[in-house]
Amino acid sequence: MHSFRLARLSSWRVHAGLVSHSAVRPHQGALVERIIPHPLYSAQNHDYDVALLRLQTALNFSDTVGAVCLPAKEQHFPKGSRCWVSGWGHTHPSHTYSSDMLQDTVVPLFSTQLCNSSCVYSGALTPRMLCAGYLDGRADACQDSLL
Repeated sequence: MHSFRLARLSSWRVHAGLVSHSAVRPHQGALVERIIPHPLYSAQNHDYDVALLRLQTALNFSDTVGAVCLPAKEQHFPKGSRCWVSGWGHTHPSHTYSSDMLQDTVVPLFSTQLCNSSCVYSGALTPRMLCAGYLDGRADACQDSLL
């Protein structure tokens, strides 16, 4: 939710319950009334990279639309824990386009110490970030070659 995007609030729409980009129709979706970024968000390192979107109309919960469960403030996620990731990222490292269908996979969590090592992210992770995937690149939140 970078500040340059906040200025174009009228162009923001939320499409809930869809799993395909091609199913999105222009001028449909819930209009965004307000974007509330975390007050401690840092554009330099993306720390506190979370925001709330206040919609002009409520979403109707269904089999495909529901509330997100957030972790407790001090909840610990041990390395090796398996977690779900999803997104419309690349499905293969050589692809330059994103998937039309929402992809998902299960990946293990790494320790922050490993992710901050010089051979991975060189100290870029903050204590509020999680690091998950496979060092060999087989699946992560950006690409999933397993599906």
